[in-house]
Amino acid sequence: MSRDSGRPGGTYLAGWLFADLLLVIVLVVLGSEMPAADPHPDPEPTATATATATATATPDPSRSPSPTHSDTSRPGGLDPVTVSIGIRLDPDALIAGRPSETAELTRQVTQEIKRYEGRTAAFVMVFGTVRASGGSVDTGRSDEYATAVARQLPQAAPRFFPPYSEKIIRGYHDSGSAIASGTARIELFFLLS
Repeated sequence: MSRDSGRPGGTYLAGWLFADLLLVIVLVVLGSEMPAADPHPDPEPTATATATATATATPDPSRSPSPTHSDTSRPGGLDPVTVSIGIRLDPDALIAGRPSETAELTRQVTQEIKRYEGRTAAFVMVFGTVRASGGSVDTGRSDEYATAVARQLPQAAPRFFPPYSEKIIRGYHDSGSAIASGTARIELFFLLS
């Protein structure tokens, strides 16, 4: 009697569980950061102190100005609405570092991010798909392809993507049955504005 009931194996699920857990941790940490309070609030000026201060005041470089209401009206963090863009390349050529393929990655990514002009990605997940000759997903090559795409993104659009770090831009395999080989889905997370 077989235990296989059409469900994915434990190793496959563990990878996705780790990815989801990592994402939740990042969202909680970034979402819980609150702006720091001014340790030296300015005292309320009096009429005589204001007249004296305007005549003799010089800026004190050790003190920063107090935050305005608009600075603290909304805590920072990741926008919960993500954006997904897709590209298709020759995975083997990109993994090998072929200049023509890295140029094609730059062209496709630049075209896809035009509609998000003025924004900067804060956290990026890349899901790559590479199929073996029989049509099944080769998870090892898919991970390698996704990582190669992730490493190239900051070079393709340095003003849009953060510098490469496995903590901020990370590659994973995507084994969806309807996804064509050579597809990379790039999931973008922006900071709240």
